[in-house]
Amino acid sequence: MKRIILTLFVASALGCVHVDSPTQDFTASSASQVAMTGPEVVTLLTTLYNRVDPNCKNFPTAPAFLCSGIVLRVTDKKPGETHHVWNPSDTSVRNDGVSFSYIRKDANVGRLAWGKNNGYMLYPIFGAPHDKVDLDFLCSFPIDGWTWNRTTPCGAHASFPSQSQRCRSAGVTTAEQWKAVWDSSPTNQHIRQCGFDVSEATGKPAADAFYQSVRARGMLGATGFNEQNEIVIKTWSQNMQQTLPLMAFFYIFGGNNDGLEEARNNQKDFYDSTNPRIWVPVIRLIPSSLRSGNASFQYAASDQLVSP
Repeated sequence: MKRIILTLFVASALGCVHVDSPTQDFTASSASQVAMTGPEVVTLLTTLYNRVDPNCKNFPTAPAFLCSGIVLRVTDKKPGETHHVWNPSDTSVRNDGVSFSYIRKDANVGRLAWGKNNGYMLYPIFGAPHDKVDLDFLCSFPIDGWTWNRTTPCGAHASFPSQSQRCRSAGVTTAEQWKAVWDSSPTNQHIRQCGFDVSEATGKPAADAFYQSVRARGMLGATGFNEQNEIVIKTWSQNMQQTLPLMAFFYIFGGNNDGLEEARNNQKDFYDSTNPRIWVPVIRLIPSSLRSGNASFQYAASDQLVSP
């Protein structure tokens, strides 16, 4: 992503495109080294969720995830387990890819991966504090790509080597083409689908590829709403809590709020693992109950195990 960001700011300097500073659009604190307050994070999440642009800041080569939508990963830490949930799993280390979901108003989801009820959210690359690393986004599946069954997280499945390879290699460049492959058979749809390549390493424009994955998700109707999409990010090193762009821990709010305890414990683990200490909030995520509805976000002081 560094080349895209550099190009975007060079274009701004030459007067080709107007680009605000990374945090200027948001009402959060402009001091990049200071953790955002809980209410500021809620404001930022709401802003990101409601942005439905096809790219970032009207720049055709900048994918929308740079400055819109929310990238999140569910976690499941059993009592007594000691691993840090923000560290890549053994599977992610072997495969060199970590799976996330992406939500925004035109990519709604009524249920998170595996029905989990808590996890963490990342800052957008445009909007992260300046001491955070830029993670490498690799590919985007409109719906769960069953990536553990593929040769590589973004690669083909052995049963469908032609159709399930990266979309550009499979001749799929639009949401309509992707949907046609999905509809071609009622079986094995998840492993038959291709993933849209959004990696900077290809040297190909990533913005339209990512937007097509968002559009394709919308074409799935209730099927898409009831199952998460999948974005694969290149695996980062262990114990990067000081520079990882982790914005918040979250839990699904409503019902018995089972995810709150784990979210609180992860917040404290993150705080205790950083030096100097970094506080990030626990946020309530209230998913939309309807495809056409809106998710919402809340901050409650009583949810925090660690005070800011």
